[in-house]
Amino acid sequence: MTTETSAAPASSATTVSDELLVLSAIAEFLPDGQVCEEQLLSADSPERGWEGWGGAGWETEVDGFEELVVQITCDFDSEEFWFSHQLRIQYPLKTGEAAEVINSEVRSVVARGILGYFIDSRDRFSELRLTGEEQRSDQTQQRGCGYPGYLAISGVVPYSNEGLHSVYLSFGQNHPCANTTASPVATLNFDVFGDRHPDMSGSDYKSRMLFDLPDLFKDGSVWEAELVEVIRRRWVESGEDPDEWLVGQLTVEFVRSLDFTMGPDALALHAQPYTVWFPGGCCGSSSDHLEIDYEELTEYLHSEGPYRHILDN
Repeated sequence: MTTETSAAPASSATTVSDELLVLSAIAEFLPDGQVCEEQLLSADSPERGWEGWGGAGWETEVDGFEELVVQITCDFDSEEFWFSHQLRIQYPLKTGEAAEVINSEVRSVVARGILGYFIDSRDRFSELRLTGEEQRSDQTQQRGCGYPGYLAISGVVPYSNEGLHSVYLSFGQNHPCANTTASPVATLNFDVFGDRHPDMSGSDYKSRMLFDLPDLFKDGSVWEAELVEVIRRRWVESGEDPDEWLVGQLTVEFVRSLDFTMGPDALALHAQPYTVWFPGGCCGSSSDHLEIDYEELTEYLHSEGPYRHILDN
């Protein structure tokens, strides 16, 4: 692969060479003689982003708290690996406190997303061949697939202070020759000093950096039911009338499984493709998002859990 460095802060010890985990995931599927370009950029670098590939945030146009951004660009053709692929990969890195732990987790999620895209592409094509819908990969390539596959990984830090770090990663994708492909999201939320705090009395908050949605709330506060009520209230306020199937999906188990990120003023819930959609959104291959002001959840949020980093700022 070719390597191009650019505009990273002089105080940062991070370099493009630190991205071996992500680059190795790509290299498993990169044909001999074809290359990718990598850059390590300051978050405010004018070189950041790609025209026509969208931004790092979701529909609410998140103004991120990123410090560094890794960008990887690949366009390659491969008969062995299912036609043509376009990769536009961008993910944020942290400096300072807990950077090694946080950046390692981010890189792992990005690498798994890359492997998942190619493995699923292979499986989809193999299934087409088995069902007789396609004959040979080279014949399909010559007939023209219509469009190449693409993977657009886009990452943003919705909020970060000295104690809290929240990361959102979108995996926009489409397999070669496919009409649609689900585009999942992944979220990571870190209590930077979580490993230094004992378990809180009367709470299921764990002493660790990476925390889950239940860790934000008071034990026994029935917060899941409150989130369901907020979602239903938003539907009423929007004038939408969700059908019985959709309402039935809003179970305690579903709410507890939601991806989430934290902002300075609101908690954002992220539903995966082909699951529940929130007011103003829709079903389908894209994820959906809902922001809830912390003020709406004051009665339920644990003031000594990760939410303390919001209260202290």
